Amino acid sequence: MAANQPEEKEPPQVVNLSEVRVGSIEAELVRTNQTSIQQLNAEEVELHISALGKANTGELHARDSILGMVVSQQAEVKDSFVGGVTARTLSLDGVTALALANSISIKDVDAIAMAGTEISAENIRTGLLFCREVNGNVTTMVNGRTALLAGLAGGAVTGLILLAGKLLFGRKK
Repeated sequence: MAANQPEEKEPPQVVNLSEVRVGSIEAELVRTNQTSIQQLNAEEVELHISALGKANTGELHARDSILGMVVSQQAEVKDSFVGGVTARTLSLDGVTALALANSISIKDVDAIAMAGTEISAENIRTGLLFCREVNGNVTTMVNGRTALLAGLAGGAVTGLILLAGKLLFGRKK
């Protein structure tokens, strides 16, 4: 008597999507146009005017898209918004909250935080930048003087609030 075992399904090799919403995809190659994907696992991904929640890829190419969290070996993102991206090599042009990569090549980026071993850029505007070697024009929102002044002001305001709280609501004997 043979036991009923579920058949293991292999993921499709190539998935082409246009103007659809998808929960989860697992494939070798995924190409999208005006598509929304919640979760994606693929070796190679090409996105055009699409939205992506979470992706784990070997190679990512995105243009005019919105990406949540991307983990990739190699990522190329143009004219897109990225929540967070982690890659070995990253080519970026757009807006990102967090970018982390060994090698980052940038044309024009606005970022909250960026970290990498080597960054080559035409134009970076970022809040925090952690990097061993930077080539290009970098504008940081927080430099040493600004960080010191913000820390002093924050500490003074917090101290005054705590002192006022103790005076107003402290125990009375």
